[in-house]
Amino acid sequence: MDAAKPPAKSNEKSSATLALRLWRDYLSRYWPRLALSLIAMAIYAGSMALIPVGVEWINAGFSDGGSRFSPSIADVVIWGPIFVLLLGVVNAMAQYWQTRLSAGAALSTLCDLQNDMFDKLMALDLTQQHSEVSGQTISRFTNDTLVLRETLTRAALSVSAVLTLCALVARLFFYDWVLTLAVLAIYPLIGIPVGRIGRLLRDTSSKAQHQAGDIIALVGETLTGARMVKSYQLEPLERARAGDAFATRLGLLKKMAYTRALNEPLILVAGSMAFGIVVAVGAWRISSGALNGPAFTAFIVTLLLVSQPARALGTINAVMQEGFGAFERMLSLIDTRPAIKNADGAVDLGAGPGAIRFDNIGFAYRADVKALNGVTLEIAAGSMVALVGESGSGKSTLMNLLPRLYEPGTGQILIDGEDVTRVTLRSLRARIAMVSQDAIVFNMSALENIAFGRPSASRAEIIKAATDAAANDFISVLPNGYDTPLGEGGTSLSGGQRQRIALARAFLKDAPILLMDEATSALDAESETKVQEALKRLTRGRTTLVIAHRLSTVKDADLIAVMDRGRIIEIGKHDELIEKGGAYARQAALQLA
Repeated sequence: MDAAKPPAKSNEKSSATLALRLWRDYLSRYWPRLALSLIAMAIYAGSMALIPVGVEWINAGFSDGGSRFSPSIADVVIWGPIFVLLLGVVNAMAQYWQTRLSAGAALSTLCDLQNDMFDKLMALDLTQQHSEVSGQTISRFTNDTLVLRETLTRAALSVSAVLTLCALVARLFFYDWVLTLAVLAIYPLIGIPVGRIGRLLRDTSSKAQHQAGDIIALVGETLTGARMVKSYQLEPLERARAGDAFATRLGLLKKMAYTRALNEPLILVAGSMAFGIVVAVGAWRISSGALNGPAFTAFIVTLLLVSQPARALGTINAVMQEGFGAFERMLSLIDTRPAIKNADGAVDLGAGPGAIRFDNIGFAYRADVKALNGVTLEIAAGSMVALVGESGSGKSTLMNLLPRLYEPGTGQILIDGEDVTRVTLRSLRARIAMVSQDAIVFNMSALENIAFGRPSASRAEIIKAATDAAANDFISVLPNGYDTPLGEGGTSLSGGQRQRIALARAFLKDAPILLMDEATSALDAESETKVQEALKRLTRGRTTLVIAHRLSTVKDADLIAVMDRGRIIEIGKHDELIEKGGAYARQAALQLA
């Protein structure tokens, strides 16, 4: 597993492009908050620039006056502490408000990004959702978000550092322009290595974020397959896989840490060179009478203050590049266009009895393998049609095309004469209820789980649906009844109980079309009896398309379609198909003997 290698990027965006996109689509929504933060930053920068003035004034008092100030010792004793205290209070308040305002905008931006990613994830069809390992998707919501949060926080500090740096450099020019130019000649020299460090960090960070998704996927697979891991004694293999993944991540993180560690030393070397030049040039300027002692002392203090924002700006490039790598991964999801969406001019599917027609349907998951090939099937309103056949014959694929979970490559699907591609997805799926063998239960209360069928339903309607689905008997004896959380994946319920929760949703939705995919295949005899009784109530009067391997569950269907390799090879009622002596009869002989 090459866990460190991210997916290829066809058009990696520049930092400037990503920064503009981040501002235009997200940060600009909070411009009043950011404007107030900018004012606080300006006040902070101004207060920093006043520190050298105070030092010069105090030093002038200690040295019996200077070129601009001549305070007495008494003045320094009285006003010196007051000046220092007031400056400290202003500095602290400005720093607090700039941090609070900018952090609020940054966190709100991250929340907006997560909402946009989740909205897009919900809009994608199943093929698009399954095109990437789930760990990579989860990593975008967790790891990438944390990296971008650090970037936005540091970006706000960098704006403050720029303003502070400008104010302090202006103060340096005020004291002595020759000394200031000597200092400024040194710092640009580190721009080239700092830029290279940033590019390396962005590339490494992108690999690290991708690899974090691999680790999430690996842990998820191990937990999901825990029963198989223990049964087959695969613990050593899983430990080895995890160890390789963790070692790869360690290598990437070390590379990032070692690369990032170069920033501050470069700034420190540049600062040392600048300070050495200041000492030499300053001595010459004082000896020539162009500069006095108090002003030179204030210049040195200002130069020391410059080092803090200079170091901050030196490290922000590295942090920004890591954040842009994370933001680019987020945009790869946000910018994905749903393959299945409402057509231009789509209208709502009108009320109708629910007659269905599959007309010459073709579909392929891969270009070289056809899952469906020229399938035509008519389902009368209110009737039950069963799809039977070997695994992989195309039954579930055909069913999934009806609510447009996938899109057929050829042919048409009609409901009450309306092409499903010409009606809105919302109205189409509102007409269809689905019950599958994988009864999904969320870590929410029983009431909330059933309410997914119709979120606007009242408590009484939900309880009635549960009663119809034979679920009220076990829900009512839970510790808190319908308000009892059912655990992640419904771990506190049996398979039959989870299936009845799914049936209750279908009862609550009360849709005219019902899709059942192996709804009773994994149940014990007692649970199957209860579920079958509930299914009889649920299918009454509804157009029902059912998939089942157990022919005993579908022999009373109005029509049975036998599928093989993506085609319907037999169709008819149970007795008719038995008389034909074909594929269905052979399967029935094995199961119903």
